[in-house]
Amino acid sequence: MEMKSYTFRIQRNRRNAEGGVESRWQEYKVEASDTTTILSALEEIKGHQDGSLTFRQSCRSAICGSCAMKISGRTRLACKTHVAKVAKNGVVEIAPQANQPVIKDLAIDIGPFFKRVHKITPYLQEGPESTKEVTKSSFDQVNHVTQCIMCGCCYSDCTMAEVSPEFAGPAALAKSFRFVSDPREGHKKSRLAQLAEPHNAWSCVRCAMCVESCPKDVAPMEAIVKLRTRMVAQGLNDGAGARHALAFHEDIQKSGDLNEFTLLQRTLGIFGAVSELGSALHLMKKGKIPSPFPHKADGLQEVRAIYAALEAHPVDVETKAADVAPE
Repeated sequence: MEMKSYTFRIQRNRRNAEGGVESRWQEYKVEASDTTTILSALEEIKGHQDGSLTFRQSCRSAICGSCAMKISGRTRLACKTHVAKVAKNGVVEIAPQANQPVIKDLAIDIGPFFKRVHKITPYLQEGPESTKEVTKSSFDQVNHVTQCIMCGCCYSDCTMAEVSPEFAGPAALAKSFRFVSDPREGHKKSRLAQLAEPHNAWSCVRCAMCVESCPKDVAPMEAIVKLRTRMVAQGLNDGAGARHALAFHEDIQKSGDLNEFTLLQRTLGIFGAVSELGSALHLMKKGKIPSPFPHKADGLQEVRAIYAALEAHPVDVETKAADVAPE
């Protein structure tokens, strides 16, 4: 098999005496074929070029999630990623996962990530809402999310986690849906109430980065959307996120367009809107204040007919995997 030469540009990190992290980039030359994985290349570097290079690995089979790292700008599993597919002009750039503390080189501290998972009570609880009937549909919902291997790829690439350290993160929220959708869970409503609080399900900005980075096709964002659907169905509409979504629903049904002039007040309330007065004045100076008389879309009757059809025949929007349950 033909071998090609690639340049591996790796971020080297080490903690200094003050507790901070010092970073530098170091380059290595590696010969690789079309089937060579990033993990195999890193092992070659560590074994024959630089024994001080530090990274995690274990199963080599995309099951344990240990070797997740930033590869060519995206978080991937090194054991599953082929050098030839991610190299850009013969260069592969590798760095540790983002949004998490670095210990050394490509190894990160996974403690904060798992604290978020533990916070959502990641186990079934006995209670009054528990049932013993497990249908094919409910099995599919649970099974789809349990494919998660807790590798942290979604959290590393999450744009919300980058700007909000308090955000629960896509992995923890997807695991939350795993329990909320399980018929055996006895406290579904209280779980949903907790997840409706700030920094949880409504904080997701639906950028879909978690969907793209997940190596097991769990699609955490889909699970988060289903959590929101269940929250609204349970009447948990008091938060800004729920009010924002309901405002969209109301406006599109009413006029086919969004009433941005009143959206902030309906989302944050009067006092919340007043707190954003500075931003409003800035927008006014730029001529970007929306009209208080929103445009009414053409074909509004067609839009309302769609709403009426959906209300008469609701679409099943639960997260499911296709044909995975036994008959």
